[in-house]
Amino acid sequence: MASVRKIPLSESVLNMIQAQVKMHCEVFAADTVYLDTIGNVPGGRTLVESHNWPVREAFEYFQNLGVGRLEGDSFKVLNPDYFRVNTNQVSVSISFFIDERIRSDLLVMLDVYAQVFDAENRIRFFLNQKLQDKFGPDYIFYLPQHVQERIDHEKSRTSCYVIDPRKGDLEFTHLSDLKRIIVANEEFIADNLSRSVLLDKLDYLNSIRNLAAHNNLIEASEITRIRDNCEIVRLITGTELPAIKQTQPTEEQLSSIDI
Repeated sequence: MASVRKIPLSESVLNMIQAQVKMHCEVFAADTVYLDTIGNVPGGRTLVESHNWPVREAFEYFQNLGVGRLEGDSFKVLNPDYFRVNTNQVSVSISFFIDERIRSDLLVMLDVYAQVFDAENRIRFFLNQKLQDKFGPDYIFYLPQHVQERIDHEKSRTSCYVIDPRKGDLEFTHLSDLKRIIVANEEFIADNLSRSVLLDKLDYLNSIRNLAAHNNLIEASEITRIRDNCEIVRLITGTELPAIKQTQPTEEQLSSIDI
């Protein structure tokens, strides 16, 4: 195989690699990047020209600046500000030795689980408030029969390894149950288009959740779609704000999301 011709290290190339470091840190919620993945962020396009970048030389330059530490084929970011990394997105840390055979897969799956876990619980918060406003604190008796049975069944199960048992009724529901609640209370999402889109998102996220829970690797190219679906859930329910405040998205916003 012919060797790849590397282009000279220049300010423009350094800026492009800096941008890749920022994306990797935020995509993987980590402070470490791997040299062989620069130019190929999951969910994005592979930058063909990155094969010609003097990657190691660039990271040696970053190390000499003191903004990171090069360790073999990995680079630990020590100064996020230099790479303009949004530290609010870098919140998942790995404190154990990862088998190298699953390292890249694990980082992708962490992203999948965190996105779905966040969106699923935001729906619970949203519905809990709506149900209390409509029926009062004893709203469980007004839930669809199947949902009531699910809650009763889940509450009856005991697990010695649960540190903090769930307390709120909706904490015992599945995504499919949350969908049933929305169908039974259409006024919670008054706009027909928004409600239809939200129900579709719940079906999609439920399928992703089940796949991820049973050791099925989600393709990196699907990460962007998962993020978009979770974001539209937040947008429709209004839970992208600190306080629960329902704001209906526009048709343009809804149409921009792949259903």
